[in-house]
Amino acid sequence: MPATEENQAKTSYKDWPNDAAFDASFTSPTPIELKVVGTFPPQLAGTLYRTGPGSYKVDSEKGEYARSHWFDGFSQLHRFQIVPDGSGSCRVYYTSRSQVDDLIERARKTGHLDGIITFGQKRDPCVSFFEKVKSVFQPSRPDSRIPGMANVAVTVRPNMPGMPKGTLTNLTDANQIQYSDINTLEPGPLSCAHARYDQVTGDLYNYNLNFGLSGGAYRIFKTSADTGKTEIIATIRGPGVKAAYIHSFFLTEDFIILCVWPLYFTGHGASVLWGRNIIDALKFNPHAQTKWYVVDRKGGRGQVVTFQSPAFFSFHTVNAFQEAKSEKGTVDILCDIIQYPDDRLMRNLYYENVLSTGSGRPPHESASPTFVRYKLAGVPMKGRIPKGTIRSAEIIKAVKGAGELPTLNPHYGTKKQRYTYGIVDRGYSSFVDGLGKIDLETNEITYWGKEPKPHTPGEAIFVSDGTDESEDAGYLLSVVLDGEKGTSYLMCLNARDMTEVARAEIDHAISITLHGTHVRDPVGC
Repeated sequence: MPATEENQAKTSYKDWPNDAAFDASFTSPTPIELKVVGTFPPQLAGTLYRTGPGSYKVDSEKGEYARSHWFDGFSQLHRFQIVPDGSGSCRVYYTSRSQVDDLIERARKTGHLDGIITFGQKRDPCVSFFEKVKSVFQPSRPDSRIPGMANVAVTVRPNMPGMPKGTLTNLTDANQIQYSDINTLEPGPLSCAHARYDQVTGDLYNYNLNFGLSGGAYRIFKTSADTGKTEIIATIRGPGVKAAYIHSFFLTEDFIILCVWPLYFTGHGASVLWGRNIIDALKFNPHAQTKWYVVDRKGGRGQVVTFQSPAFFSFHTVNAFQEAKSEKGTVDILCDIIQYPDDRLMRNLYYENVLSTGSGRPPHESASPTFVRYKLAGVPMKGRIPKGTIRSAEIIKAVKGAGELPTLNPHYGTKKQRYTYGIVDRGYSSFVDGLGKIDLETNEITYWGKEPKPHTPGEAIFVSDGTDESEDAGYLLSVVLDGEKGTSYLMCLNARDMTEVARAEIDHAISITLHGTHVRDPVGC
């Protein structure tokens, strides 16, 4: 082991080094073949795309510039091509590109990236009052004509409705996107948002948020996969509707459910311009109610009913489905979500906390996620519940210690599922330390990484084996950092028993990305 790696291991939190996965600047614009150990099943043939923060530091002419929050790391796009080799296994090829070369170059030349709104970049306390006032009236969005200035890397989707064919779309919570060439991964100009999809029609559903002195206004819209046209299907506004930070929402066969937890923007949204980041503009209200707005997505009724529950915070919804009731003309909607008692997780994701050699040590218990299933009972299939009537959302299941970045067999989207997979934090490292599979019938969690070792996984992507023998008949793909070697590998797990089937190794560290998608066939060709 090189001396630098040895020193890192000695000083790493609980001897679980992970720094290499948070400052991975290696890119490979041309495909390189990875060393395969084991057998990648032919059912995995296709392409895995990953997007998320890559490196976070830049050596500038004025010294080192560093991003503060993991979500603000410089975005990278990764592609793993899984190609059958004719012998019952597959070869794996890796390609990657930085998506923000122009942004990095600006930081290198100036030593700062002032004026750009970030998720959580800490401000210089020496910035004068006048400079802060001046920044409120300066443009905050990077030039849309320069693709490499847009730090957009939360989710990735090929051939999104309304976008040019043959492109990958990078999305974030802001009202902007970045699209990239599907083969070269080169970034293109900016456009729109963050979305859900109808698995039958391919239509895209989303919302945007408008700030106002009286509160917030949420506009739910649909973009047709056939025509690319967009229509607003509901606008949620009025007394009690507040502007909140919402990362994801629910979709069922007939409804959209917008869950507004009480992490509110302060100053009617103007605080974002003042502080130049999202986190400092938000305040969690533990005494407020979480609101559940149910919207008809097919029949043109708009918002049909509102529910409420005690306060919580969430990043990720998991799934939602509806069940017919004995009472004629109504359904119960079941919503699965990963929730937290408050918003401390957002602050725990500063680099000083997640790095194994970082100065901060977030208490794991304060940000422990719980898988929760809520029931929204008696939703009418016709008509609306009178305005002002608010029903109670009921918790019918809660599994503590659930994983984040939840995923499931995509064939069970909008259907009742038994299994959910995610990255888990059991307290062995400063970040995450394994993958977990929740059985919602037994409430038990099965882990990959039963015997803890410093291998840090990213989000798991479920790929069906095509047999439909059971809901968990398939495989999980996850990019893992071997903290002791400082290198990464693409891991394939059997989704039934969470055991390793194969891995494809690379001689460099690959960043821990946020989200990804697996595509079986070439797209855009």
